[in-house]
Amino acid sequence: MGHPDGQSSNLAAGRPVDIHGSFFYPRHLLLLAGFGVWLGITARPPLSDNLSASSVLYGALHASALVFALRARQPFWRKCLFIVAAAGLTLAALRVGMGEMQLSATLAPGMLSGYAALYAAVGFSAATGAVAYGILIRLFGMYRLTMRSLAMISLGCLLATYIALFILVHVHALGRWWLAVLWWYAFSGGLWYYDRRRPS
Repeated sequence: MGHPDGQSSNLAAGRPVDIHGSFFYPRHLLLLAGFGVWLGITARPPLSDNLSASSVLYGALHASALVFALRARQPFWRKCLFIVAAAGLTLAALRVGMGEMQLSATLAPGMLSGYAALYAAVGFSAATGAVAYGILIRLFGMYRLTMRSLAMISLGCLLATYIALFILVHVHALGRWWLAVLWWYAFSGGLWYYDRRRPS
């Protein structure tokens, strides 16, 4: 999954490339896969009946997979604080999306169909959540995402969420966990891509 052209240009310009990155990505992806399988098998995980609670759970799971794959050592309390903060951000992004849907219905009633309003709200939530999460990762000193990489990762999360929502609309057997898992992989894939390309 590397990017040899980018690495070669960095080397040619005398800028060494960090081929390892800030995280143990195989471990991170294995943890995400395990969490995703657990959510898929149980179908109705704990707290799934409550939209806010399930959103917090999804945020905490991804953050846990991230902190336990971190290369640099951090105190345990700091890792726990990051998980709590990430879960809170996920809930905030959900509330922002729901507020955007209500605002659209108030300002332009009848302008958007039910599905269009849903796509707009979920996409807005996914994109803003990705940006806020990337800033949180930077604030905790895990990895310094640039504004450009944040924008591209946010776009990837938006597209992944739209794909997941389209599938979910047609395959009702899948639950909300499906949206979370595809968002996880879009964000982590973008993080891996930019982390591997950075100069040492």
